[in-house]
Amino acid sequence: MKITDLHIDGYHRVVKAEDAGSGLKAIIAIHNINLGPAVGGTRLFPYSTEEEAMNDVLRLSKGMTYKSALADTGFGGGKSVIIAKPEDKTPELFKAFGKFVDSLGGEYICAEDVNTSPTDMEIVHSVTPHVLGLDGAGGDPSPLTALGVVESIWVTAAELGIKPADLSVTIQGIGHVGQDMTRMLRAKGATVYITDLRADAVAKLAEETGAIAIPADQALTKECDIFAPCAMGAILNDDTIPTLKCKAIAGCANNQLAEPRHGEMLKSAGILYAPDYLVNAGGIINVSVEHREEGYDKDLAHAKVVAIGDTLKEVYDLAKEKGITPEQAADPIAEERFLHPTKRAEAC
Repeated sequence: MKITDLHIDGYHRVVKAEDAGSGLKAIIAIHNINLGPAVGGTRLFPYSTEEEAMNDVLRLSKGMTYKSALADTGFGGGKSVIIAKPEDKTPELFKAFGKFVDSLGGEYICAEDVNTSPTDMEIVHSVTPHVLGLDGAGGDPSPLTALGVVESIWVTAAELGIKPADLSVTIQGIGHVGQDMTRMLRAKGATVYITDLRADAVAKLAEETGAIAIPADQALTKECDIFAPCAMGAILNDDTIPTLKCKAIAGCANNQLAEPRHGEMLKSAGILYAPDYLVNAGGIINVSVEHREEGYDKDLAHAKVVAIGDTLKEVYDLAKEKGITPEQAADPIAEERFLHPTKRAEAC
């Protein structure tokens, strides 16, 4: 296996690996480890170029630093990407990836993400101890990620003055998290519009829950109270924001804003934005509980995820008080924690 260190300003360490025997092509980005080892999921995706994969892993790893700091997990921020098609997954590929993770000596701890699963992580774990989200421990973090997003949606609805039974939500992307969100929202009587490129999955979930299926190309233009992006990132940009017909945005996708300035663009459009790295922190909170010396505690994980809603309310209140965007209110809180950990520890 060929492992190459890359020097990227602002990042603790960025490393790529290639292994001819298994076909592994992967990048691990460690953004910051001031608060603890960098923890972040392993995304397997058929990126068209290595540059595209690099841009994704750098953005995601930085987002994990902010997410972990704001959620008070005791972790730093990192992420990994494997350049491959989902149908090309093999045990050999994940064993090679495990060796790659192990070569970093515990500075990075991986977990499941897009197109990877706890089962895949078990294979990685056969090679390295630096894995979280395993079956028999915290397991699949998707249900708790969904819980955190839904709690954020209820808080956002309250900001809009809308009761759960009167709320309408459009979910773009019904993977594991989007499906669980749909079930939770429908259980409280909310009207839920669902869309995904997999029409068969949409039809099945609509029949099960009473959600309303809409074409994928109508996700952003559907009139609703809250738009929940739950697919890939950078969905909020110069082209899409003017087409939105929602009052607020709260979803589980990472890096929803193509650029920071798009938060200001949403504010100018009168659209309330729940910072994605706060809203979708349920998964990292779950694995942080799994990582405790005392072992995993399901009730504790649940309580910590529910508290995401309380934090979001504080962010909304601060944003209103200072006349800034919610992410401008949230970012300094996270930055103070991971840039000055000693100062915060002394204050505690």
